[in-house]
Amino acid sequence: MKKTANILPLIIWLNQLFGLFGIFYVDFNLFLSLSPISLIFTFLIVLFYNVEFSLKQLSVTLLIISLSFICEIIGVNSGILFGSYEYGNNLAPLIFGVPLVIGLNWFVLTISCGNISHYIFSKNKFFSISFGSFLMLILDFVMEQVSGNIDFWYFNDKNLLFNYITWFLLGLLNQYIYQSFMNKKNLIISINIYFSFFVFFLILLFFLP
Repeated sequence: MKKTANILPLIIWLNQLFGLFGIFYVDFNLFLSLSPISLIFTFLIVLFYNVEFSLKQLSVTLLIISLSFICEIIGVNSGILFGSYEYGNNLAPLIFGVPLVIGLNWFVLTISCGNISHYIFSKNKFFSISFGSFLMLILDFVMEQVSGNIDFWYFNDKNLLFNYITWFLLGLLNQYIYQSFMNKKNLIISINIYFSFFVFFLILLFFLP
């Protein structure tokens, strides 16, 4: 298991780099449509190395995923949360207009950002929770710049300030739940997942035609 953990950072980066290679040099639409599979793979890594397989830990995991998914359903169908937006086909399948994997994405970001933040502010829970949500917001800001170009999601709003505010608030709630009730934290895997996501979307942002 220790050997597997040691090579996981490489696997995490290869997953993203393989996707980028396919997007740019093989089949743009095909590889983007495989994004849910890549996300599920990343989710399983985060789950296995950050969650103890107990009723309490699995219940908290399900709570974060379900809460995020329900908020997305409310957002897509009402505009009350995140503004006016809709999801594209590359994150399909969808239910009530929301990709089934979107709750997994929130969980991956919550745990990855929470672990990084907890390491920096281990003695101050308020700062740890706040900075964890801020890290999530930074990544969301980068993703928003390219999401429509890759058929992930589209905003009808020109000003996304409301989206960023509500995104940060949901991030705060998820961070509070995670950092209050889950103790197992893998910093190395979290750092690599966060920055591999960041690099993936930055490359798309700067190099997509």
